[in-house]
Amino acid sequence: MKKSKNLLIGFILLWVVGFLLVWGVTLFKKKTERLTSKAKTQEGIFTTEEAQLGAFSSQGAKPESEAIPARCFKIAPVDFKDELNVMGTVKGELEIDLKFEINGIIESIYFREGDIIYKGDLIASLNKKDAQLKIDYSKSKLETARVQTLAAEKKLEIHKRLYDIGGIIKAKLEEAELEVKSARSQAESAKVELKSSESEFKKTDLYAPREGVLGSKDAEAGELVTPNNKIATLYDIACIFVELGIVERDIDKITLGQEAKVKVDSYPGADFAGTVDNIFPLIEGKSRTLTVRVGIENPDALLLPGMFARARITVAEFQDALVVPSISLNKTDEGYKIFIVNEDNTVSSRTAQVVYVTTDFTVLSSGVYEGDIVVIDTPQELKDGMSVKIIEVQESAVEVSK
Repeated sequence: MKKSKNLLIGFILLWVVGFLLVWGVTLFKKKTERLTSKAKTQEGIFTTEEAQLGAFSSQGAKPESEAIPARCFKIAPVDFKDELNVMGTVKGELEIDLKFEINGIIESIYFREGDIIYKGDLIASLNKKDAQLKIDYSKSKLETARVQTLAAEKKLEIHKRLYDIGGIIKAKLEEAELEVKSARSQAESAKVELKSSESEFKKTDLYAPREGVLGSKDAEAGELVTPNNKIATLYDIACIFVELGIVERDIDKITLGQEAKVKVDSYPGADFAGTVDNIFPLIEGKSRTLTVRVGIENPDALLLPGMFARARITVAEFQDALVVPSISLNKTDEGYKIFIVNEDNTVSSRTAQVVYVTTDFTVLSSGVYEGDIVVIDTPQELKDGMSVKIIEVQESAVEVSK
């Protein structure tokens, strides 16, 4: 029994020792593998760094920087024109309100809106019945006055004969003379009254005072009108003007005498030339605009009041100008700088003298020459001597419109 117990204890101890041996060998293998992997990694890093150091050594030092991509602009003399685009309305140079000079009921209107009217054309007529009655009454009154004058003159002749023979006293003769003067005065008054009636009769017809085009009617046949009522408006269109609104930021660009080209929807292919002939002294309205008038000759009456107009005002014009895009200029304390691409594709800066600036283009008087390649845009700031790679070259513009 004691022998069997010793054998069991020995077997257990043997099993424990074997387990500990296997476990120790396994740990040793894993630690060895980790050390080997780490050594290989470090060896690879060292190899890469050595390769890079070797490459740098073979090139001398650091690698050269790459050329900077740049968009450029080629300088060439051009005829440069800056135009301001604005909108407005066509209006007649003269706008005449047509009114009757007397009260009356409109009998006829002889025009339609938009008709071209010539001086002396009949526009409208009033009912003439009352005016004709006044003429007839004035004629009758004049005839009565003339008869009374003749009677007074006959009476005076008789009194003169009687006075000469001593048949009446002088007071009677003087009385007859006064009657003649009174009759003649009444006859003259009747003549004036007749002329007034005839004049009033003529005023029942309304005639065009000058050539033009008629606007909308403000009265209709059968309506009672007075001298305060407008029948229509006559627009003189031999010379018209376009009334434009200039926004506040562009006011300093407008001066008298500037050329302008006007387009209207009715004649899409035509340009009507005019000049700025009036600049209002006030900025008005919620839009803060300045009213400017462009005068245009209109001999063929193509432009009519009320038309919507688009105008291009020439605010600056240069012949054989050196023009660059405005974004190519760099503002410094010394003035404007501009970068020029040299033959070896390096850049050098120059000082540019600015003459005229727009949002898109700038006119220069010095700093560039015909054929120069100017840098417009790069992804980073330029310095003298830097290399660039030209990816685009633009050509010169002829005119600018805003």
